[in-house]
Amino acid sequence: MYVTWFHLESPPGTTSVPWLPAGASFAQSGQGAGPGAVFPTFDGTSWCVLAVFDTLDAALAAQPGSDDTAGWWRVVLQPVSFHGDAVLSGGVQPFAAVPRRGKVEGAAVVITMAGIGPDPERTGEFLERFPVLGDDVTTAPGFRAALIQAPEDGAVLTFSAWRTLRDAVTWAYHRPLHAETVQRHTDHPLLESSGFLRSAVLHSTGTLAGVDPLAGLTGTPVPSSKEN
Repeated sequence: MYVTWFHLESPPGTTSVPWLPAGASFAQSGQGAGPGAVFPTFDGTSWCVLAVFDTLDAALAAQPGSDDTAGWWRVVLQPVSFHGDAVLSGGVQPFAAVPRRGKVEGAAVVITMAGIGPDPERTGEFLERFPVLGDDVTTAPGFRAALIQAPEDGAVLTFSAWRTLRDAVTWAYHRPLHAETVQRHTDHPLLESSGFLRSAVLHSTGTLAGVDPLAGLTGTPVPSSKEN
């Protein structure tokens, strides 16, 4: 399994995703807020697409044409671990077969999946914490980029790219603001469902706000025999 994450730029007012990759076994799209871990403005200018491919060649071949978007950035990923019960568009769980444990040597991406529940108080608390954490992550050592995808159907996705997976884990579980939120969710769930996908960065191309934040950085999945 290989995964691509696209950020697509469009003219203001675009009401549907301007492009979807051909040949994907699964894709979920939604408006974004790129670049940044902030709420989308829903003005049609920023879109994110998560897609799953059976082969690396197919993932690498998927990219928009010059007439499809005003600009784009693509990251090709190889999943190493997933845990959670989040449901994506169409009620599917495309990463259910990915092992729960896995490591990466080098650059990594973490995609989180937030299934918003019907309880207004818990949802409200999650939405209050979210922008604070979005500001905090940009100051974390090893942080490279963040994006949000808000689909019409399926869990809301957050994408964060890191110099190393260790940098991501250190921020998530040792920086006070995020560690407190993790513990709060454990003790008093703020989401109806959630998921966490960790992946090695195989390739990046295009630009995000004029640059490729992962230029020159790649990662390698660690074989299970080394997981200690």
